[in-house]
Amino acid sequence: MRVFKKKVLSRNQPWKDKKRRRREISIDDDISQPKHIPLDLTLDIVSRLPAKSIVRYRSVSKLWSSFITLPSFIDSFESRSSSQPPRLLIAFTLQGKHFVFSFPQNKNPEGSYSPVYSYHMKDTYYDRYMRESVHGLILLYGFRIWNPSLRRISTLPHPREHIPISLCSRSSYLCYDPLEGKHKVLCLYYGTKSLMAMILTLGAQETWRIIPKEHCPMHSPTSEGYGRCFNGILYYEARVDDQFIIMSFDVKSESFSPIHYPNYSRSGWSDTMIPYEGRLALVTRDFPCGDGELYILKDAHGHEWTRQSLPRVCFKKEWRIYMEFKGITDAGEFIFAPRSFVDSFYILYFDPRSNTTREAFFEGFMGNEFRRSGHGVSNDRTDCLGVFANHMESLVFF
Repeated sequence: MRVFKKKVLSRNQPWKDKKRRRREISIDDDISQPKHIPLDLTLDIVSRLPAKSIVRYRSVSKLWSSFITLPSFIDSFESRSSSQPPRLLIAFTLQGKHFVFSFPQNKNPEGSYSPVYSYHMKDTYYDRYMRESVHGLILLYGFRIWNPSLRRISTLPHPREHIPISLCSRSSYLCYDPLEGKHKVLCLYYGTKSLMAMILTLGAQETWRIIPKEHCPMHSPTSEGYGRCFNGILYYEARVDDQFIIMSFDVKSESFSPIHYPNYSRSGWSDTMIPYEGRLALVTRDFPCGDGELYILKDAHGHEWTRQSLPRVCFKKEWRIYMEFKGITDAGEFIFAPRSFVDSFYILYFDPRSNTTREAFFEGFMGNEFRRSGHGVSNDRTDCLGVFANHMESLVFF
């Protein structure tokens, strides 16, 4: 241990002597600290923090910013994030402003939840095409990618130089290849008798690539942005010769394959596609207002479906007219949420296998959050823009 004798500083002593004295004390304090923390240990510790904390650390120094953006660090963070319980991400609009809340999706014996994080989503606008969270990212209209964890939106390059004037309609889908850990955007431009399919791999410094026509059968997507991607396969609705079909797209091989709808007396567009027990399933539009039906695809490469009846779901009386089917959790529970509400939010989870329900209440969080920041008052009706099940945190940004 280094010992410094006490020294009385005179009034006329030069200021540089005082600075030297403080420097000696600082050096003495540093001797008791570890000389060096290995970089790999530092990265391992930081990767266990929430995304919002990691983002703040990027501003510590250029060195911190550089290793936090390393692909190996991002992969390590996502590996931990994917092993954590998924979240329910909810986007609201209030008085023309957009707000985002993230809640635990798992069961809570008390039935009440506090948000994991919440914030005002700036520099955006109403987007009715927000459909699903794909491995932590959400595709918005206009080739924009939203990372809710980082609170950032990135605009992708537009493929306009590849598009003939005759192709006037467009559908875009975000998909994910779990084998290679890559996000891709599939863009389809189509006309009456022609189709052009393009794909962009995110984060790979690539440009749009045109998928050869021999790998892409002629079809017309029926609605902008409506699709479901899971297990490396993207499913979306399309039409071939005035017949509704489901088109599947293998994200890794970038190949298409049509799937026929089950034989029942409804048009395909009125149903909702969901992943159910690892397979594609359809929920008919009568659910939950009436007795609905669940159709489960037996084989991803075939056209056989199994049929299952769904019972009527009972909601609280004051919420009944507002509730809508919003998707399914990774545990197989159907999610119902109100399209609009005042102050408090209510979600009902329904398990079709056991015919049981559980409720989640978010009492007064809107009022407390927005009164402090002056965004609104408790009597304002809030509209729900989107409910995204199985959301995970991600550090990916482009």
